[in-house]
Amino acid sequence: MQYSRHPHHPGPLVQAELFHNALMASRYAGPAKVVSAKKPAEAATVESAAVETAAVETGFSEIALNGAPGQCLQWLAPVLRDLSQAQAPGWLTLLDPPEAVSHHWLRNAGLDPERILIVRAKRGMDSLELCCELLRLGCSHTVVSWMSDEGQQVVTNNRLTRAARDGQCRSLNIRLGMCLAA
Repeated sequence: MQYSRHPHHPGPLVQAELFHNALMASRYAGPAKVVSAKKPAEAATVESAAVETAAVETGFSEIALNGAPGQCLQWLAPVLRDLSQAQAPGWLTLLDPPEAVSHHWLRNAGLDPERILIVRAKRGMDSLELCCELLRLGCSHTVVSWMSDEGQQVVTNNRLTRAARDGQCRSLNIRLGMCLAA
């Protein structure tokens, strides 16, 4: 897949370069400290509350959907729309979404494609390891993955939880059950 370069940079830009450039440009440094003109004791309380809020917003969640593929995407669209419009710094990263999820689909579903990265693992890549690396980098406010290995569910959930905490972001896994079979 190729994308257009900026007018000052001739030639096409491939998806891997786009993803790398986006990660390097965002350079998310974690939650900022709260600066307050209040008294030191009050400022410490505000800073502590901000850190607690940031800690609550990290971690792992999962949604399981069953039904026809189009119906599953209709259920998923509002969730992704809310995530794409979040005021959190960083990207909404979609890792290995179904083929129907494209930038065209994102626009039609009312999502902000300028804040969304679609990452597709190359053949032979470990999607779980790639997802953990994306989470640990901390350049995304949320990494949405589509993994459904039932046998390793507990291990997968634990690894994604740790990686999300390390990168101070959120992990959302979508299990599509019978959606893929339809």
